[in-house]
Order: sequence, then structure tokens, then C-alpha cells
Amino acid sequence: MNMRIKLILFISFLFIVAIGNSILTFTLEHFGEQKLKWVNHTHEVIITTDNFLGAMKDMQRGQRGFIITNNLDYLEPYHAGVIIAENNFAKLKSLTSDNAVQQERLEIINKWMQLAFKEYHSTIKLVEHGDNTKAIEIVKQKKGKKYMDEIKVHIDKFINVEMLLLEKRKGDFREHRAKITTIIVVEIVFFVFLAFMTLSFLNKNLFHPLRLLLSSTQKMEDGKKLEIEDITSNDEMGYLLSSFYKMNEKVHARTKKLDYKAHHDELTGLQNRTNLYKEIENSIKISKERDTKSAILFIDLNKFKPINDTLGHDVGDAILVETAKRLKSVVRSNDIVFRIGGDEFLVLIKDISDSAYVEMILSKILKAFSKTATFQGNELKIELSIGVSILPDNSEEADELVKMADIAMYEAKKDKEISYKIFDKEMCK
Repeated sequence: MNMRIKLILFISFLFIVAIGNSILTFTLEHFGEQKLKWVNHTHEVIITTDNFLGAMKDMQRGQRGFIITNNLDYLEPYHAGVIIAENNFAKLKSLTSDNAVQQERLEIINKWMQLAFKEYHSTIKLVEHGDNTKAIEIVKQKKGKKYMDEIKVHIDKFINVEMLLLEKRKGDFREHRAKITTIIVVEIVFFVFLAFMTLSFLNKNLFHPLRLLLSSTQKMEDGKKLEIEDITSNDEMGYLLSSFYKMNEKVHARTKKLDYKAHHDELTGLQNRTNLYKEIENSIKISKERDTKSAILFIDLNKFKPINDTLGHDVGDAILVETAKRLKSVVRSNDIVFRIGGDEFLVLIKDISDSAYVEMILSKILKAFSKTATFQGNELKIELSIGVSILPDNSEEADELVKMADIAMYEAKKDKEISYKIFDKEMCK
């Protein structure tokens, strides 16, 4: 077989292989994007659910704060919470429209949500008309608490379904990526072999002798040292393999970035509330095994809203970032600082021998925040109200520990002489 026929056959074979590789690459990328799209969708459902529940809690806090203090500032988070809750609920309905079970659960949640809306609205109207006593009597009946508890129960079930779905879809995506990796390995072996054969053929019979002779002669005439690249060449096959690897790494990096964003606050870099109860439950488990204690510090910034309104959101954001930085600087590496919403933070103190350590941490926090900071030319002091609940002294349930710390925080906020309160059951009377 003469040189021309051999060359035509090689070129035809390479052309067929290139087309097949393009089709395979397109197919794998298409299915990979689809699976990633479903992972992203489920992440969005979980984040929207978290935003919805956070808005409902903001409404409840706004209502209680207004009833207790008659301060109109509390109506702003209440009204904002109503709008955010309704918008996020509508978004959840849309995002899960293809899931009949989740739609039924949302209808149940909607029933309790409307009851909560009705009570919050009626009590606020009573206070606005000067009938605080009746409003407080309605709150003491704890129907609003019952509505919120029911919402949380069904939201937990709703999120559990989505978390299982997320793990399944992540599993599908990982399986798809494993298949891609296997195909890459096979392609590498095949293309290396093909490249070797092609290069051996073309270089041996046509290009290599002449190129090597010319380049080597030129370098020798110039007095330069010959390098390994002088007798090898980069071909299109290497470029295709490199591009395929880059595509796989890009998809993997996007997944990791998305997972990080789903569990962390974008402004401060702290964990958000997504894994809050999971981390508390893990801490409870460890404390039971080791017969130690854990503590929840529920932290709210005092006078944040007026500062944010008068000095601007850039200053407000800078204060939140500085707060996160100072909180992280005083806790241990195994403790966790969360930003759970607006100007609210939560610190999980894990695996401590006694309650005295909590007092020490509180002292370190107050010392860290005793110093003023300058934000855009404004020297400000960041003031905190801290509520503390302790495991197992107060409770052994994650949800109850958070609620108790929240209650203690409100007590601290009402007390002008002290910045923190440790939960006591007398606070619920």
C-alpha cells in the first residue's frame, strides 16, 4: 500500500473518531447539565423553605415585640415578614408543582399560616386601638405558638423530603460523574494509543525526519541546547483530552461552590441556618456520650436598624461582617458561629465540662465588643443582647434550646443593665 493511500486512510479514520468524540462529549455534557440542574432546583427549594420559615419567625417576633413594648419599630419586621413569607410560599408552590405529596403538605402549611396571620393581625389591631390587655390575653392562649409549631412540624417533613431528594439527585450526579471519569480513562488509553500510532506513522514516514533535521540543524548552528520538545509535538488529540478534563473539573467545581453557598451566608462567610439543627443535634449526641454540656448563644444586635437606616446598608453590612469576625475570634475552632437572619447570630458552644465555661465565653465576647470600630468615618460601638440556653440543664431538644435562648435574649434586651441572660423557666411565666 503506497504512502498516499495510507495517508488517506489515516485522515478518514481520525475524522470518524473526531465526530464520534464530539457526539459523545455533547451527550455527556447535556445529561450532566440536566442532573446538575435538578440538584440546583432542589437546593433552591430548601433555601426558599428556610427563607419562608425565617420570615414567619420574624413576623412572630415583630408581633410580640410590638405587643410588649408598643414600639412601632417592631411592625416593620412584622410587615416585611408577611410579604417575604407569602412570596416564598408562592415560590415553593411553583417549585414543587410536579410533586403532589409536597403540594398537599404545602396546603396544610398554608392553613396554619393563614391562622397565624389572622391572630397576629388581630392582636396588632387591638394594640393599635389601645386594648393591650386583650391582645396579651390572646397571646397567652398560645394559639399563635401552636400555629407556628404546626408549621415547623410540617416544614420539617417538607424539608426532609427535599433533603432525601437532594441526596438522591447528588447521588445520580456523582454516578454520572463516575461514568464520565471511566469514559475519560478509556478515551485516554484509546487516544494515547491512537496518537502514538498516528504520530509514529506520520512522523516516521513524512514529517518527523524533515522537521527534526531542520530544527536541530538550526539550533546547532545557533549554539543552542536541544530540548525534549524538539523531538516531540503537541497534537489536537491532547487538546481534546485536556478540554474534556477541564469540562469535568468545571462541573465538579460548580457543584462544590453551589453546596458551599447553600450552607453559608454570602456576606459574612458564616454558616447559615440550613445545618443549624443538625449541628445542634450532633452536639447533643456528643454531650450525652461524654457526659458534658453544650450551650446555645442567641445574639441580636441592639440599635442595628436605626444605624442601618441612617448610615446606609454599606455601613450595616460592614457591622455584620465585623460582628462575625469578633465572634469567631473568641470561640474555639470546634465551636460554630451562625448568621441565622438579619442582625441575628447564634453561637454553638460544644462539649464543655461545666457552665462556668459559658460565663467565660460571654465575658470574652463582651470584652471583644467593648472596643469601638470605625465604619466609613463613623466611630460606633456594636452592642449585643445575648440569650443563653444550656444542655442538659434547660433541655435536651435542639428546637427547645434555640427557643429558650431566643426568649432569654429578649429578656436581656429589656434589661438595660446587663447584656446577657441565661434562660430560666420563670421567663416563660
